[in-house]
Amino acid sequence: MRYFLNIVITAAAIAICSSWVFLKEEAAPSTRLANMQVANAYDFIQYDKNILHISNPENRWNNLFDRFEELAFQGDGKISIVHIGGSHVQGGFLTDRLRINFSSIVFNAAGERGFVFPYEIAKTNSPKTIQCSWSGTWSGCRNSVSGDDCLWGLSGINATCYDRKASVSISSKQADSSLYAFSTVRIYHHNSKNIVIDTDTNVHVLHAFTDTLCGYTEYTFTPAVKTLKFGYHTTDSLPGYFTLQGVYLGESSSGITYNAIGVNGASTRSYLKCERFGQQLQTLHPDLAIFGIGINDANVPEGDFNASLYEARYDTLVQIFRNANPEACILFVTNNDTYYQKRHPNKNAIAVQHVMHNLAKKYDGAVFDLFEIMGGLGSINDWQQAQLAASDRIHLSKKGYELQADLMAFAFQKALGDYLDQKYRH
Repeated sequence: MRYFLNIVITAAAIAICSSWVFLKEEAAPSTRLANMQVANAYDFIQYDKNILHISNPENRWNNLFDRFEELAFQGDGKISIVHIGGSHVQGGFLTDRLRINFSSIVFNAAGERGFVFPYEIAKTNSPKTIQCSWSGTWSGCRNSVSGDDCLWGLSGINATCYDRKASVSISSKQADSSLYAFSTVRIYHHNSKNIVIDTDTNVHVLHAFTDTLCGYTEYTFTPAVKTLKFGYHTTDSLPGYFTLQGVYLGESSSGITYNAIGVNGASTRSYLKCERFGQQLQTLHPDLAIFGIGINDANVPEGDFNASLYEARYDTLVQIFRNANPEACILFVTNNDTYYQKRHPNKNAIAVQHVMHNLAKKYDGAVFDLFEIMGGLGSINDWQQAQLAASDRIHLSKKGYELQADLMAFAFQKALGDYLDQKYRH
């Protein structure tokens, strides 16, 4: 049994796109990022710090690791990951890579595509893996914009159309550029009048259900399709509208589903403004929550950052996730190093770091200390010179986000491997 487990863990490490950063002391740090080879290239990265700092692993974390093991050996079970943040999440470079990595921890364990938002319809940037087209005139409304005041749901962003008739088409690419197939869709919305699923003649809708409290309509059909097409129309003379808040593309198969929720400029306060967030989150039933909210909270003068208020807002967010699943594991990702208004390193990142470690202890959570791993205060300059960060010294580059995703995935896989190794050692 032990031998087989070692094979599984070793195979998992090799299988993750041949791209994880192997950080053991006996081997030189190396990774393959897409078509680019990086071998022992970044002496400013603290590879030895690339771990998950887990508080009280005997509680929820060991249970989560057991579920990964069950998925590996029995092929059964569904694991839902929900990653929430700002522009680092919305952009897709980080999250699309993490989706590949998490789905490769267990061989051939890619699950449903999960939650998506068609950002382009709201006139903002979108991950390359989400494709959409539409008819009608749509406008966007974001929880991070001070002048916007909307009834937001899970995505923190709305797309609204006031035309009497409009349509939307959504699909999502997998790692090999093929499209995800799905036989269940959940359309999150406000004002559900006359939603019509547009299917081919050989596709049969088996079930339709609307939850007016949470704000979604769910359809199940056969056979599975690869593009969701739906529309709405107003049948009376009264003015009407339709607000889209996101879509879930589902399938009944087992596996790991990685859901990404991000809004440019979002802070902890932004998501607390979303009235339907908690209700709609329950439909995702998160087993692992990845919190990467902090860059925008901390992007203020050093004396203006209120660490206690920041922690209190996270307390509320954690409770919302625990209401959705009391056994959910919480992983906090510290801020990457940034500059404040391009003038000087933002020391608020250190306060964010301290708060997240406090939160992890409070909620039996874990911390991926990106700030420490990338080199600490001022290290964004090294990342920028290595083409791993953007010129604004706030965002990373595509190359940098993918490296972060590989580091995170390796840290998670190491924690899983250490747990299994200890479990079967006795």
